Parts: sequence; structure tokens; C-alpha cells
Amino acid sequence: MDTITVLRAGYLGAAAMILLISLIPALRTRFLSYGPRSSPSTIKDKTINAKPEPKEAGPLTTTLDRLATLTVPHSYFTSFYFASVTCSLLWLTQLPTHGPLFRALAARTTRWSLETSMTYRQIILTWLLLLLQGSRRLYESLEFSRPSKSRMWIGHWMIGVGFYMATSIAIWVEGMPAIQAHNFTVLKPTDFALSGPNLYTFLGTLLFILASGFQHDVHAYLASLKTATASTNNKQPSPNPTPYTLPTHPAFSTLICPHYTAECLIYLSLTLIATPPTAWVNWTMFCAFIFVVVNLGVTAYGTREWYTRQFGSEAVRGRWRMVPFVF
Repeated sequence: MDTITVLRAGYLGAAAMILLISLIPALRTRFLSYGPRSSPSTIKDKTINAKPEPKEAGPLTTTLDRLATLTVPHSYFTSFYFASVTCSLLWLTQLPTHGPLFRALAARTTRWSLETSMTYRQIILTWLLLLLQGSRRLYESLEFSRPSKSRMWIGHWMIGVGFYMATSIAIWVEGMPAIQAHNFTVLKPTDFALSGPNLYTFLGTLLFILASGFQHDVHAYLASLKTATASTNNKQPSPNPTPYTLPTHPAFSTLICPHYTAECLIYLSLTLIATPPTAWVNWTMFCAFIFVVVNLGVTAYGTREWYTRQFGSEAVRGRWRMVPFVF
């Protein structure tokens, strides 16, 4: 099957599956909750409010329960960004040399899906920005993470790793003709010629820089918040200590998950920058963007519900989940 079609279908199919799971309570509670949303306090709330279950569960319920036990530590989030950086560096060895992995994908890409092509400069820029994004998130994951007993469903982890592996390809795949036509091993004066960016490149790069800086600031704040709260709990033990408190950073004044908003903007910026000169949009990266919006949107929905249970409805009143004035 065509490489580009597989990537687009994979993104949209995964997004549809996550959305479907989120709409079915029996699946949502088993497979989507992770991190603080699956903390003991959350489980306690579910136990209090839940209706008594039948003494003998049916075969479907038993199967779902068994699947839900297939989990990995929440710290495995780091592997997402390790996969992103590793794949970016792998394609650095393949694209300039037209290596075997590149040739294998090129052989499975039909001409009709490449009616327009990115320029090789677009490819270099988008590859570099994705590498920077993966490297920053890897650093943050290692620097800001704290020991935790939280776990996530193994399917969630597999989808995450698959997303970053696929995106390391999606970022350049619509520029395959430019890669095949350009000889990266022989430098020419034109390779160093400077030219002004088009509107998409200018806006996309500016958006990437601003969203990345904003997200890093929010992540650093959340990490310091958790550390400070844990320190307070150690000094003043309570019967039900919790490492979480309501964020008061200005970014949270109108949003529940501003770091998710930033993540969506980052992938929107990459979509803009990767758009071929004669096209309206890079559809492969746009499908990746749709996946990010759906995945984080579902998580943001659950986060607001968790905040409401933890801190009360007044604490989240007037705050949008992820997109101001929309969601």
C-alpha cells in the first residue's frame, strides 16, 4: 500500500479509535485513565459513586478487565521522546544518502500521492524542528519527572511510540521527489544561498518558537509545583497526602491544560512549514495534527473532570479545557 496513504490512515484511524473509547464508559475507565487521573483518590471516588457490580462478571467484562491489567509504568513516557530523537537521527543517515530504508519507502509511494512536493530546504527545516521538539521533550521528561507509581495501559504506550516513529517519516514524506532529485553529498553554491521565507514558513517558525517556549515554561512550573507540594506534605503529614494542587500560573487562568494547547500549536506549525509551495496544506502532517488534537482533547476532558473531583467545581469554573472559547 502507498506509504503516504498508510500514514494518513494510521493517524486518522488511531484518532477515531481513541475518540470511540472515550465515548464508551466501560472502555474509557479501563484504558484511558493514567497519571493523576488513575491515582488512588480517583479510584476512591469511582468506588464511592459506582453502582454495585454483579457478583459474577460476564465474559466480555472479564476480558476487558484482563486487557486493562496490561500496563507499563507512567515513566515510559520518556520512551516516546527517545523514539522521536532516535528516528530523527536515523533519517539523517538515510535521506542525504538515499539509504535502503528511504528507497524502500520510495518504492511504495505512488506518483498520484506526490503531485506536489516540499522543497529540500523545507525538509531540512522541518526535520530540524522535529528533532528540537523531541530533544526538548526528552530533556524535560528526564529533568522534570518524579518517582511515581502511576501506570498507563500498554496500548496507549504502543500508540504513542508508533506516533513518534510515524511522524519522523511524515515530516518529509511529501518531499520525496525533492530528496530523490537533490544530491546532498555534493555541495553547490546554491545550497548556501539565502532566500526569504514564504508566509507559511515565517508564521509556522514563529508559532513553533513561541509555542515551544510557552510549553517549556508550563512544564517547568508543573514540575516545581509538584516538588513544592511533596515537600509540604513531608513537613506536615496528613491522612490522605496528595502530590497535586491546583495550578495558579497565569497560563492556567483560562485553560485547564495550556501545555496541551501548546502541543497542538507546535504540530500545527510543523504542518504549515511542511506545506508544499503549490499546495494548500501538507495533508499527511495535517492528519498527524488531527491525531494530536483528538488525543490531547480526550485527555484534557478527563483532566477537567479530575480537577472537579479533587478541588471542586468552583475551582475550574470559567476555565476552558484546551482551546479558548471552543473546548
